[in-house]
Amino acid sequence: MTSAGPPGLQELGATLRTAEHAITTETAHLLRGLDLTVRQYSTMAVLAEKPDLSGAHLARLCLITPQSMAAVLAKLGERGLIERSPSEIHERVLLARLSAKGWAVLREAEVVTAGAGARLEETLRAVERSQLREYLQRVIEAFAR
Repeated sequence: MTSAGPPGLQELGATLRTAEHAITTETAHLLRGLDLTVRQYSTMAVLAEKPDLSGAHLARLCLITPQSMAAVLAKLGERGLIERSPSEIHERVLLARLSAKGWAVLREAEVVTAGAGARLEETLRAVERSQLREYLQRVIEAFAR
């Protein structure tokens, strides 16, 4: 049975998941040539803004489990895209930062994903993108209480 009224929680949730899936799928496709996953790219982008973070802190910022982040960091480390060093506060905690090679790959990733950003700009005017972000932030805040 369909309702003639505005979409409810189920419909909005499904639309949000579908939009996120479309963006993630396109991003994954674009990053494939650099042998990067979306999670790796997201992690590198966070490290570009906030270097010297622990895996647990990165996991929270990237919205994945600490176990998944450990796998992401291991792969980035194997490729020489990050460097890890012990924390001054706790020697068993390793802090991650981008290596010179990591910075170069991140810049390449930003170039190859720019087309997806341009597509979003073609789809939504600046004011619409701003409104959408505001609306989504309000939803986040409403459910974070």
